Amino acid sequence: MLIAVSEDIRAARAEIEELIRRAFDGVEAAGVEVRVERARRSSESFCGRAYPEPPKRPPAHPETRYVVRLTLPSVLRNRGYPKSYRYARRKTAPWITVGDWRERLVALAAHEAFHIRQFREGLRRSEVQAERWALHVLEAWTEHKAAPRRAGGEDVPVQLSLLGSVPLVCIMSLMGVLGGLRRPRSEPLPRRS
Repeated sequence: MLIAVSEDIRAARAEIEELIRRAFDGVEAAGVEVRVERARRSSESFCGRAYPEPPKRPPAHPETRYVVRLTLPSVLRNRGYPKSYRYARRKTAPWITVGDWRERLVALAAHEAFHIRQFREGLRRSEVQAERWALHVLEAWTEHKAAPRRAGGEDVPVQLSLLGSVPLVCIMSLMGVLGGLRRPRSEPLPRRS
């Protein structure tokens, strides 16, 4: 797989390339050229298109059979995340929630990678199936990313905890334990001195 990241995108090219390679896990990537370009407008950010044959312009590498174009903003920021979205006008498409731009890129590239699989195997082009695949790849990638590792790269056993990251006050208020400790709305908050 050949990945070309535009000079207009101000981010670590190696990281973008690695995320795209991860997104293609489970899909044959030979003969695929991925072009990462800067979006001209904000509405074009994080959009993609897979081509069943290389477009005439710009010319592709001679060994390229399929082309994927991904458009990203010039500066990748983690504003507005987490973000949930669903493919437009497809009621059966799954909702996908991404925590940052990296997860969004993985989901986008996995969606387009599934279209490459559809082209190779002569399958019907289904946006819903591509979204389901993107969700599957994203979940696998986030699990892999979150798994603690030892120096040799092997997984570390993890003790699971129920609601381990939620503060005790939040849990107690959800359970109604703090019902008697709540201040009436009419009573003003005490001032700090």
